[in-house]
Amino acid sequence: MQKVNILGTEYEIIRESFEEETIDGFCDYTAHVIKIRKNKVGDFEKLMKKQLRHEIIHAFLAESGLQANFEHYKQFGHEETIVDWFAIQFPKIMKVFEELGVL
Repeated sequence: MQKVNILGTEYEIIRESFEEETIDGFCDYTAHVIKIRKNKVGDFEKLMKKQLRHEIIHAFLAESGLQANFEHYKQFGHEETIVDWFAIQFPKIMKVFEELGVL
């Protein structure tokens, strides 16, 4: 089990097996828990790093007061396309910021 501080709120990161094959993780901002798939599928390590970034972005949005301010909030809580974009592109953005010394 890991813990991470998201804007002053501690979240617990739990890895567990999921029966549902279409779910790789989720963020419960009400309980301050992020759950990530434990059972292996495909390129598991790469997938879980991306998935953990995805769920952490959900947590940052929730802790910023944006847990229900997107067009699909009734279905998902956040607009999944944007959350995925950040989760996938962040390592590339971070590399550029580091190269330029703008952090």
